[in-house]
Amino acid sequence: MRRFDAESQWAIKRFLVKLTAIGVYAVAIIQRPAVESILILAYVNVLCSMLFAVLRREPCNGSTLNHWDEAAIFTALCALAHAVRAAIG
Repeated sequence: MRRFDAESQWAIKRFLVKLTAIGVYAVAIIQRPAVESILILAYVNVLCSMLFAVLRREPCNGSTLNHWDEAAIFTALCALAHAVRAAIG
């Protein structure tokens, strides 16, 4: 099993907290369909993650997970949500 360094572990925890917050907020608070809410919040997280990565001058393909990786995962989440929305109609 692969072990992650402390910075990568923190990035994974940060991502999971944000993902949980998006899920709770999208389902429980926003009065729109859940897929639309998830898309909006995921887009906001993509932009915020990219902004933090630029401001902190993090390397794009560094040896540890960082805000760039978080932005990439949220972008994939957006693509998945678009696919689900297209499949549902």
